[in-house]
Amino acid sequence: MKNRNYGSYEVPPTLKELIRLKDELGGQEPFYTGLNFYLELGAMRYFNTPCDVVVFGTTGGDGIHYGFLTDFGMAEDLEHATVVCVSPMDFDGPTKIIANDIKEFLSIVLTDEELFYNTFATEEDYRAAKQRWREEEEASPYRPSEEKVQQKNDIIRLVKERISLPYIENPYQHLEDLAQQRQERVAAKTQDLLGVIGNFGEGEIHVPYYVHKDESLDIEELRRYMSTAPAVSKLAMVRDLQQNFVLWHDGQIRDIVVDALNSLNLKNEEKRIYEHDL
Repeated sequence: MKNRNYGSYEVPPTLKELIRLKDELGGQEPFYTGLNFYLELGAMRYFNTPCDVVVFGTTGGDGIHYGFLTDFGMAEDLEHATVVCVSPMDFDGPTKIIANDIKEFLSIVLTDEELFYNTFATEEDYRAAKQRWREEEEASPYRPSEEKVQQKNDIIRLVKERISLPYIENPYQHLEDLAQQRQERVAAKTQDLLGVIGNFGEGEIHVPYYVHKDESLDIEELRRYMSTAPAVSKLAMVRDLQQNFVLWHDGQIRDIVVDALNSLNLKNEEKRIYEHDL
């Protein structure tokens, strides 16, 4: 089950169990009925999917997809890697940390997946939205049939029987805590709020280099920055460039990113730069 999406990583045990479940259920549609997402086992990527994310699922709408954040190869394995949601149409903030690992992700996706790709000012706003959606569904002529509801419940029961899922008492607060904890861990902040985990060498400091999609870049200045910056700063720049530019349309910027990744021996991430759906 090796592909370029996974690079040097093995498919994690929990994901293997989900693949078996999908096959037993008869394919992607019944799997989606129970778990609210489709498995994505190919190389699906958008221009702003971080190059250190291994995609494993999609909602099937607006390009929204889920993946393991490897932190540029620092994750020991994917079973325990942080999970993110990428909403590619949310250009200013496409990537969001949503779980500490895939089991946490499953625990939340079964009940509160709307938290992954929506933004709410407060927990009260979220609860009000859930109540409104529930009422709209109950009033809709297209609401799920009793048979569909039973099928969903049966699949959820199967998942919980086969995979030991943690109990997340308050999913809204849990995601808020994850975002805060991430910011406390990063060595360099980035525009996508993922930041970069790592350490600076003796005497190294992070000097941010500002980029914005609506402003032109001085290519030679950027090249000099990337050739001399510490590793952590290079990776922060990679994140910001992916956030702001469509790299397969900007060959000069893409080449600078690829050179930086190669200089750090990040072959998996370099290969993903060249892969995209949209």
